[in-house]
Amino acid sequence: MTERFEASQNLSVLRSKLRETIDKARHDAAVFAILTVILTPIFIAVGTIVLVITLAFVDLPVIDNFGYEFSVVTGVNLALGFMAASFFLRPKPVYQRRSSDYGWLVVAASFYGALLVISHGTALAKTQPIDFWSMYLFLALAMLGCIGHAYEPHDDYYLGWIAGPILIDDFFTIEDDIDRAHISLGFAVALAHLVLASYAEIFGSMWLWHGLKESELSASVELLQALASKDAGRARSRMRALGKTSALDVIRALVKLEMITVDRGIPRLSLKGREFLGLKAW
Repeated sequence: MTERFEASQNLSVLRSKLRETIDKARHDAAVFAILTVILTPIFIAVGTIVLVITLAFVDLPVIDNFGYEFSVVTGVNLALGFMAASFFLRPKPVYQRRSSDYGWLVVAASFYGALLVISHGTALAKTQPIDFWSMYLFLALAMLGCIGHAYEPHDDYYLGWIAGPILIDDFFTIEDDIDRAHISLGFAVALAHLVLASYAEIFGSMWLWHGLKESELSASVELLQALASKDAGRARSRMRALGKTSALDVIRALVKLEMITVDRGIPRLSLKGREFLGLKAW
């Protein structure tokens, strides 16, 4: 009777502790979301400045013959295309390549194709410029974000002749042009990946806004205790009794709070989870 009362009391304490942890995570997520929304226009401004500078190199007179709207669009398309091409012109070493790289690059190429379609296959740039550039920005971010999964910076770059603070193009080679495009690509994919990852973090934490129910809090604590005692049967039965939707919410919450890890579909107690339960590290 005494052991049962102590276990129940321990469960109540851990449930309150978990509720406080979730409340703190909700506060941190809210601050992160606000900062992301505030900083997104800054990213857009920086990206616009980079594109304007890049257009100085690609906006040739022959492009100007398209008219202002198509001149700018074509220049931006060329800038993005040349940066993307630098990935292949300056490929990363074989030992750094991953099997998933090609999949990400195919998806990136699809987004770039979509950019070309809305740029030259429609009249949106002229008739509905706000809608066009909003759509263009989304597709460009998605394209750069996909390339970012495969991109790796190089150890050294050749940027041309340097005379003090002035950078001069080397007319005898295109290596410096490729390397400058490769650095620009790295800067662009880093910003795009940061923005996309930030919004993915926000929308991936939607469970935080409504929190966990009391039954889910209890189930979360019991799951952690079952994993700590390596009682897989108890862990499975507790999740099964909770129901599929609630069980997914519990697993998602504990993973987000870094209390468990999921390896090949099997939840495992993390170091942070052991600390939460008041257990020794290992």
